[in-house]
Amino acid sequence: MIDAQKREAFASFSTLLGRGKKEVPSLVIRPPYAQNKALFSTICLTCKDTPCVDACEEEIIFLDDNHTPCVLFTKSGCTFCEECAKACPNEVLHVKPNNEVAIDADVKIDIGTCIAWNGTICNSCGDVCVPKAIQFFGMFRPMVEMDKCTGCGFCYSVCPTNAVLIKGV
Repeated sequence: MIDAQKREAFASFSTLLGRGKKEVPSLVIRPPYAQNKALFSTICLTCKDTPCVDACEEEIIFLDDNHTPCVLFTKSGCTFCEECAKACPNEVLHVKPNNEVAIDADVKIDIGTCIAWNGTICNSCGDVCVPKAIQFFGMFRPMVEMDKCTGCGFCYSVCPTNAVLIKGV
């Protein structure tokens, strides 16, 4: 409970500084299980419903202006539950057996806005990182180890100062 109160206080402070607004990433982040990104701009346009959007339990998949599925981590992250792929009628999203699952994204920490990099103890991003891809040097200076990162996005929504940056690759 105390951690949540601290996070709210930091979030309020960052809002006062003009950093409280989460924005849609500039480069599109596709859902997991995408085998061929070219299919999004062709086959997804023919999909009459939104089965992948409706199937997402975390509510992070949405349709962009081109009617293609994208991921936005402002509410939550991806649990890799496979429901979006199971719901996809055209196999644009497809689960392959024994395949490592990750979202094709570049995750970084902005050291200018990260409060841990600026002398305040905060490990919000590291606490939610299941693959332990966010490593802290001492009690400060978190860094993302991209060889371990799955791009799940859980670190994005918990950061009180919006220092986690995620963009599609």
